[in-house]
This record gives sequence, C-alpha cells and structure tokens, in this order.
Amino acid sequence: MKHLIGAGLVAILALVVRFVLRLPFALDIYVHDTYRVVPLGILGFWVLLAIAAAWLVIAAFKLIRRTY
Repeated sequence: MKHLIGAGLVAILALVVRFVLRLPFALDIYVHDTYRVVPLGILGFWVLLAIAAAWLVIAAFKLIRRTY
C-alpha cells in the first residue's frame, strides 16, 4: 500500500509542477540550425510522471510476485 501512496504523491507533485509552478527557466536545444526551447516545468512534469509510472509497475510486479 505504501508504494501506491508514494506513486500517487509523485504523480500529484508532477501535476503541481506542471500547472501551479511557473518556472522562468528553459532548456535550449540546438538541432540542425533550429533552436528548440523546452521549459523546465514541462520537462520536470514528464520526468516525475515517468517515475510515478515506473514505481507503479514495480509495485504491481512485487504484488503479483508476493501473491503467487
């Protein structure tokens, strides 16, 4: 149960980073004569969401392994 709560909290933190925090910083990526600008808030959102998804997969694997 603690894994589900932890993954849920990380997902909620990702939503807070995405919709509440307005970070004035961005990451500039230069690709083939074009600058791509990625705001760090968006990057943090996707990283935290990926961490929460991986945590849920690991928790589900542990739960399935424990029951059999």
